[in-house]
Amino acid sequence: MFWLIRLGIYGLSAFTVWQFFQGSGVPEGFLAGRHLTLDVEHEMLLGVCAGVSNYTGLDVTVIRLLWVLGAFYRGIGVVLYILAFLLMPSSV
Repeated sequence: MFWLIRLGIYGLSAFTVWQFFQGSGVPEGFLAGRHLTLDVEHEMLLGVCAGVSNYTGLDVTVIRLLWVLGAFYRGIGVVLYILAFLLMPSSV
């Protein structure tokens, strides 16, 4: 079970790094005009997962599931969620 959680965390980390270092491998127009902001209209707790979902285009349920898996893995998901809430600007 822990290997599955670890694999999910590593996958989320790799995806995050890929987002920050968008290079020539990223298709043209991918994430064009999108900004990473909190989504207060579709929030469940603080709007972080909904904001990440709007930014990446992934379903919000997948983002929330990855965040919960991260929370079970040494609490890193909780720390990242709070950090993201403090760093992401509000969409309003």
